[in-house]
Amino acid sequence: MKNIEEIKFQIKKTLVECISEVKSVISITFVGSFESATDLKLISDIDIIVVVDQLTQPVFQEIEKKAGTIKGKDIFLPEYQIKLNLSFGPLKFNDEKTAVFHLMIYDVEGHRKHVIESPFTCLDWEFFPAVFGKNLKDIYSAKGVQLADLMGTRRGMEAYLDDLKSRKISYRAYDFSTNPITEQKFTYDMDERHQKEYAYHVIKFLMLNLIKIIRQTNQRFSAQVLAEEFGQLNPSFEKHTQFFLALHFWKYDNQLEPNLIFEQLEEFIQDLSIWYKNLNQTLPTLSFIRHGKTALNDGSFLGVGRNPDILPLESNQIPTDEFDSIYTGTLQRTISTGTALKGSKEIQDPLLNEINYGSAEGLLYSELSEKFPDLVEAWNRNEDPKFPDGGESQQDVAERIEKFVTKITPKNKIAIVTHNVIIRALIGKALDLPIHAWFKLNPGHLEKHNFRIFQNRLIPELSKDQRIRYKDI
Repeated sequence: MKNIEEIKFQIKKTLVECISEVKSVISITFVGSFESATDLKLISDIDIIVVVDQLTQPVFQEIEKKAGTIKGKDIFLPEYQIKLNLSFGPLKFNDEKTAVFHLMIYDVEGHRKHVIESPFTCLDWEFFPAVFGKNLKDIYSAKGVQLADLMGTRRGMEAYLDDLKSRKISYRAYDFSTNPITEQKFTYDMDERHQKEYAYHVIKFLMLNLIKIIRQTNQRFSAQVLAEEFGQLNPSFEKHTQFFLALHFWKYDNQLEPNLIFEQLEEFIQDLSIWYKNLNQTLPTLSFIRHGKTALNDGSFLGVGRNPDILPLESNQIPTDEFDSIYTGTLQRTISTGTALKGSKEIQDPLLNEINYGSAEGLLYSELSEKFPDLVEAWNRNEDPKFPDGGESQQDVAERIEKFVTKITPKNKIAIVTHNVIIRALIGKALDLPIHAWFKLNPGHLEKHNFRIFQNRLIPELSKDQRIRYKDI
């Protein structure tokens, strides 16, 4: 018998060699516990994400056929049977001496749809680099998770509660009889194995997902560290972290099974839901608003070198919110826009000013290309150069925003009137978009971009339309 690392390497090598023969395949990624497994019993269910350029039934069947040719001896487990699971969802199989290849097959548009509907699952997958082709985050990123995602998405608290109450696991499978192809929903009655596995899955990922939201990072933790991090959010969570650790040690270290698993899990979800709703109601909201349009928003580079006022505003253009504080830059176009908003206190801060375009101020792109070809060549290399003669880069602007956020005193509802490139940097960072693509973002004049602030970290609260529009650049 080979050691566990040799077996894992052989599994990846064999499956990739087999599936990558299908011409449509552009990405293969092993996700979940497979990478960290140290024992054969922990890799009986192997999650694999396969992305193809365009999904058809023949492509799906070809992948299934290729994977179906793999035998136990091919992965250094001659006494094992290979089983394929091509559904979507947390179904588990516990047959003795069986390795389950859980192949989740998407095309590019299907992966995009999955990111929108189930961002936490896709964000967790992004932690793992592809073993073939593109990384998942480079196909369509799941970054920028929001508080609302914890409640209403396919793997949010509401979905888990539905499964708990019905004692059924919901999963999906493709229906190729429809045009376009759809996913059909099924349910599976939870047996004892599923109940225990599902309880562990739910509590672990709700804890982890909340931490991902408030930190805006994509991390994984050991069970002990995850329990500590989650427990720090509220002293009342200690009993839930102890329950989580008891489940973990039962699952991985053969310790005693916790009592009343489902009762404890439902209590955890109820307590977390209450804490979440309170957090959602009390966290300050920062509304970043691009100033009203000016006569010089004509396609030329308008930065700090010119200072036009805004054009007259129609009443239906102005946000109707009542703000506790209004911050603006020091340029007239933000000051005038801030004055039009409802709120008593206005504060000017140069950190909110537009990017310094240096000698590019006032030029059209065609003129800039002719006068500063080196700048354009740097952009074509996906670099982030400073604008000529004392100008700034986009990274400089992003750093200014970070300084601003740390120095303000958050109140319940704050308006921050600023500029195009400032909001581009804000959104680009929040959604983890490559800096060379930020110029494609197009925030509208007077459009609100809401963020919540928690321990000096910005948590996006963009509308569904905004998230899709900015990620689809």
